[in-house]
Amino acid sequence: MLYEIIPDGKTRTLATTVNDTTSEIERLLGGITYNEIVASSVVAQKDLERLIKQRLDDRRKVINVFLNLESFNKVQDRLDSERTRIEGTTRNPGQLTLERQRLETVQQQLKEYRDTGGQLVSLQSKIENLKTEQQDLQKRFNDTDTLYQTLNEHERSLKQRDSFQQEITDKTRLADNLKQQLSSLSTQRSELEKTEQEIAQYGDLVDVDTATSHASKVMEKIRRVELQKSQLEEREQKLSSQIADKNKQIAETTQATVKPEAPRRIWTYLTATAALGAGAILSFILAISPLTVVLGSLAVVALLLLARQISSLSKQAEISEEQQDQFANKRLVQSWEDELEQVQQELALSGDVIKKGSDEIVQVLRSVPRYSNALSETTDSKALAEQATTLYSQDRQSLSVLEERVNMLQKRLREESGIRLQLDRAQADISQVEKKLKRTPLPSLPDGIDFSSELLAEAGQMRDNLRESVSRVKTQIEDSIIRTRELKKFLEENQGLEEKVDEQKRKVLLLEKGLAVVKYSIKGLEQTSESLRNRVKPQVERYMGLILPVITSGRYKAVQLDEDYTVKVFDPEAGEFRPKEVFSGGTEDQLLLAMRLAFALALIPQAKGRNPEFLFLDEPLGSSDKVRREGILALMHQELSQSFKQIFLVSHVGDLEAEADTIIEMDNGTVREVVSKKTVAPEPIEVPA
Repeated sequence: MLYEIIPDGKTRTLATTVNDTTSEIERLLGGITYNEIVASSVVAQKDLERLIKQRLDDRRKVINVFLNLESFNKVQDRLDSERTRIEGTTRNPGQLTLERQRLETVQQQLKEYRDTGGQLVSLQSKIENLKTEQQDLQKRFNDTDTLYQTLNEHERSLKQRDSFQQEITDKTRLADNLKQQLSSLSTQRSELEKTEQEIAQYGDLVDVDTATSHASKVMEKIRRVELQKSQLEEREQKLSSQIADKNKQIAETTQATVKPEAPRRIWTYLTATAALGAGAILSFILAISPLTVVLGSLAVVALLLLARQISSLSKQAEISEEQQDQFANKRLVQSWEDELEQVQQELALSGDVIKKGSDEIVQVLRSVPRYSNALSETTDSKALAEQATTLYSQDRQSLSVLEERVNMLQKRLREESGIRLQLDRAQADISQVEKKLKRTPLPSLPDGIDFSSELLAEAGQMRDNLRESVSRVKTQIEDSIIRTRELKKFLEENQGLEEKVDEQKRKVLLLEKGLAVVKYSIKGLEQTSESLRNRVKPQVERYMGLILPVITSGRYKAVQLDEDYTVKVFDPEAGEFRPKEVFSGGTEDQLLLAMRLAFALALIPQAKGRNPEFLFLDEPLGSSDKVRREGILALMHQELSQSFKQIFLVSHVGDLEAEADTIIEMDNGTVREVVSKKTVAPEPIEVPA
């Protein structure tokens, strides 16, 4: 956006878009275009090398504009466009390249046209030969295919007969197996009867189960009572040990106890001690020394007697506590003795219960007839119960095996009817397959040929090869016919190609001549404009020679510009001209700033016949130290102020208020404050030599 700052500090918008802003600036400049003023009168710190870094052709066009050589630029642009149109670029081919390609294409077509006639004759001869070959291959294929079909049918018949024969064999084996199963059923029936008789011998196991179950319950009860008895015995032993230890402790305590003397009355000693002590204190206050000593001694004696009385009372209290402990221990021993008596009674009762249960187990188990002999020698109830349980488990396992055997035999006997039915079906299937085998004859083969799988595979491979050969020859004939049509069509469409080749050669020749003329014209324009541009360099060198001493504090004075405007500065220390790249960054910025200002002072006045009335300096102090900043400010107050009515300095460097007549403070592109000062003559700045 473009604003106008009114003297009262307010702003007025002049343009908002880029194009409007450019047009308004060109109108205000009055004869100098926007691009020209940016290239000559707007000096930005970041753009100091813009002119040098441009391509040589672009830099020449910028200088042409400054020198009123726009017509050279326009003519050169048109000639460049014409040369590009004819010659093209690396990416886009020009008209000359396209016409040359067309010429090569037409010449190639002419060559193909001349070769096509001979190809057509040879192709027609090839078609006749292929047709003869196709007829021969087709006859051989038909004969081979007939033989293959016969051999294939013979193989299918053989496989079918083999299949029937294998089915008869399998059915016969099945029938034999079924007959064996039927013959074994009589043996299994006898085995079933024998097994059922063995099972009958275990009929009394129900009574055995009842007796062993009762014995197990009694044995479990005995185990519980034995566990209680063991706990009671441990308790009996513990109580006996506790009673003995406690009685021993009571006897020792009784011997050590001595009855103390009856204590005197404690209040008598306490009162005497208090009275004698008070008398001694009073005598001391009244300064009666003998009385104080006597009363004090008596008070000490009374105090000792009081302490003895208190000690006697303490011993008497201790003796009383020991007597109470003896009484409590005796009562505890009595309770333990009562508990011991009860435990002994319960032990006697447990023994009776165990004996009674053991007798009951022996009686119950020996009453079982099945195990009477096996258990007659065992007297211990536990061993008797374990032996009876073991015998019963063995009998139950044997009975379970016999029952499973009966179930299996009964199941097999129930399958007898099914086996007989399967046997009948197998015999019927054998009869039907034998009939099918008789109705499957082998086809006859040609004379002299015996069937084999190798012969069938060979015939199939030969048939496939002949089919491929017939198909290949047929495809070749079809392709040759299509190619013949294409060649005839090509000959018809390309009559008169020799005239087209001659015409295309003339077009290429004319374009080559036109391109040569354009190149000679461009070369002449470049030489003419170059001679005019070379007149500017002395002016730029002269202005740089005036500016450099001021901004470099007189250190650098002489400057040279090459044809490509490469800057070289005379280095007094080295005694020679050196390129700007060898100097420090700050010095290099000073050299570039001097060159841009020299262009601003040299190009516009010489080309346009007028001077711009203002100059923009964007951040020229950013990379400069204090000495260099003072040199640039001195240049603004001296040489630049004589050539420009207004100098705009854009900077973030502080302490520049004293150098400016008007200060415009901006924030994010918006004017915040405008401060104008009275115009005063600038004080000269001393620049060290």
